[in-house]
Amino acid sequence: MFKPKHQHLASRIYLLSLLLLVHTFEATAQFTPIPLSGFSQDVVAENGPSPLATTTMEIDALSTSNKVMYSAAFAGFASIAGGLPDNGTINSTGDIYQLATYTGNNALFVKRNQTFELTATTPASYAKIRLLAFSAEQASTINVGLGFSDGSFSPYLTNYVLADWFNGSTNIVSQGFGRVTRTATGPFVADGVTANNPRFYYIEIVLNCVDRAKQLQKIRISNVSTGANAPFPNAVIMGASGIVFSQSISPTITASDCNGPNGSIALNVTGSTGPYNFSWNTAPTQSTSTASNLPPGNYTCTVTDLAGCTTSFNGTIALNNNATITATATPASICAGGSTQLGINTGAGVLTDFTWTPGNLTGSSQTVSPAATTTYIVSGTNALGCSAASQITVQVQTKPAPPVVNPVSVCSGTTAVLAVNAPSPALTYNWFAAATGGTALQAGNSYTLTAVTAPATYYVEAVSSAGCISDTRATANLTVNPIPPDAQLSNVSVCPGADVTLQVQNVNTATVTYRWYPTPTGGAPVATGYSFSLVGVSAPSTWYVEGFSTAGCISAARPSIQVTLIPRLAAPVVTVTAISFSSLTFSWPAVTGATGYQISTNGGSTFSAPSSGAAGLSHTIDGLPGNTTVAILVRAIGAKICETSLPGGPVSGTTLSTREIFVPNAFTPNNDGKNDILKVFGNYISTIDLRIFNQWGQLIFQTTDPTQGWDGKHKGKLQPVGVYAYILKVVRQDGTVVNKKGSINLIH
Repeated sequence: MFKPKHQHLASRIYLLSLLLLVHTFEATAQFTPIPLSGFSQDVVAENGPSPLATTTMEIDALSTSNKVMYSAAFAGFASIAGGLPDNGTINSTGDIYQLATYTGNNALFVKRNQTFELTATTPASYAKIRLLAFSAEQASTINVGLGFSDGSFSPYLTNYVLADWFNGSTNIVSQGFGRVTRTATGPFVADGVTANNPRFYYIEIVLNCVDRAKQLQKIRISNVSTGANAPFPNAVIMGASGIVFSQSISPTITASDCNGPNGSIALNVTGSTGPYNFSWNTAPTQSTSTASNLPPGNYTCTVTDLAGCTTSFNGTIALNNNATITATATPASICAGGSTQLGINTGAGVLTDFTWTPGNLTGSSQTVSPAATTTYIVSGTNALGCSAASQITVQVQTKPAPPVVNPVSVCSGTTAVLAVNAPSPALTYNWFAAATGGTALQAGNSYTLTAVTAPATYYVEAVSSAGCISDTRATANLTVNPIPPDAQLSNVSVCPGADVTLQVQNVNTATVTYRWYPTPTGGAPVATGYSFSLVGVSAPSTWYVEGFSTAGCISAARPSIQVTLIPRLAAPVVTVTAISFSSLTFSWPAVTGATGYQISTNGGSTFSAPSSGAAGLSHTIDGLPGNTTVAILVRAIGAKICETSLPGGPVSGTTLSTREIFVPNAFTPNNDGKNDILKVFGNYISTIDLRIFNQWGQLIFQTTDPTQGWDGKHKGKLQPVGVYAYILKVVRQDGTVVNKKGSINLIH
């Protein structure tokens, strides 16, 4: 029995971990101890008083060595490092090895040229086994064979090189647990611990496909070492672990239905010899654990494990006949002489071959034209053996008679209504622009067109509630009569009290005449014809004229013609623009619409043309004595006598006396050469100071030169029409001073 002892176990197993990762199956299957008998020596000192007292034999048996191993409890007793686990269990990356009890024989010594066997306490089947072993006094060469409970024996390893327990580099299970000299007394010294020595190694044996199914009973080890260091080396076997052979195949079978082939067999293979390869007898061959897309039938899978051993599985895929179809007819109701498309809506399953009756028709769709209501049956099958059937009834309806429509005549631009005579409430009427084909313009008993401008022909068909259409379309003729042209008119002006005739200027035709109205809409006409006369016009008036044709069409609008009275021209605005000692000049701006002007100096008793001509804008009177006053009237003359204006004025002017100073009260700086400059007049002037101000009191002109006048500009810009103030200081030649203030009208 093992006793509780102090443990001190080095666990440097990095290399072993890397080696284990190479084998995928070892990620799920771990090595576990195989209970054995047949160990020949005790080589582990489990406690005091000494290695000599607690072991039966040294491992290397050289006088310079004479070493054995020791437990953690012994290490505690001897106060040294290292030591094997007290319970004898070694865990190497999940793989477990169990040493035999330290109080009895715990090692099988196989010296050179010796052969020994270890016996399994409980025979069992293994996929792999590993011997926990090492060699002393250099590496040894061994052969390993396995014996089974059926009496058979199989050699597995020949000339296998087992590394020395110091410094081996491969298949390391445990290392650095130390060794001591097998003596009776201390002090005891741990050897090899700091160099990760000694070391246990595993020897792996993969059982063949036949042997792994047998019960392992014996492990035979032969030391076949050669060389100069006889009788060494020693092969030492400390134990064995194995992966128990097991394999189970659990199938999951899914039947193929009519959507297939979609059957499948999924194999769940478990055991200790994975991973597994799969090969199914499908075409093409499938190589995964699940064979899919299979039709109904029998299938075989060959399962090959990691060792290349094979197992066969047989399974059967059944048929799930889940096919359904629905027969269709598009449309399901047809008109006499029409056709429909028979078809199939698939439900569950995929069917490929179809037969229709009556008619023994084949295919997934057919076009039929039954003369009477008929029921069609379709049957479908596929290569998987699935089948389904369905039926559909095609209703055959009668067609309505073509409708009747009267022709329509309208005026251009108006609304036309085409209507079916005596329409049936059970029918729908569709209107078209063509006798056949095309898209319906409108559905209804009538068809309304707005703003019609050209003749046209339309067509109408009758449609029953079942959708049946008359064989032909009725013709609806539309005639369009032209709209009389709008009256062409010219406004007239007339002198008050005169007669005038208003005239339509359109060309006179026999099919169109005109009506005269006092209002733009409605009312009764006051005259009919191409002309309309007014007598003794005393006020302006407006008249409206519409055309109408013999077809009853009326012009689109009532244009207006205006009668206006010729107005009197505006009276001229007269000003005195020049004064001298012997003459006076009067001026006036042009009057809009005037063709000439007349002046009167006798209060309007007589008028004559001005001195500047019949169309002139000024009149000069010469040869007057000084200090003479003259009054003048001016009237504007138009193209007609009734346009003559009322006289403008009277405006008076007085010739200068010897010392008189004169400033005009208006001027027209419009560059027409007449009255363009405002000056100070006088023949006894020595010096002047003339200042002119705008409406805001701003000084805009100043001169001290008697010969210089104002051109109506300030800083080069012509000033606006208006009244401007002036201040004037004049020094006469005799030294007397005249101060004047006044206003000036600037007229453009």
